Amino acid sequence: MKDNPKMITEDQVLKSLDKPRSLYSVLQVVNPTGSQEELHVLLMRMRDAGRVKFDINKGRWSKA
Repeated sequence: MKDNPKMITEDQVLKSLDKPRSLYSVLQVVNPTGSQEELHVLLMRMRDAGRVKFDINKGRWSKA
């Protein structure tokens, strides 16, 4: 079974979070043609696992 090359991975997301970024900004770094919904689901899973955090006041994601 082959991985989908357009699929966004946790490693790509973590690499893109060299600085706090908005959801759209992360998407532009990891896969500009990708699904914003797919990225949001992945970020929520990563947040639940303690790998990333979200600043609700600024609307930015960052590494935990």
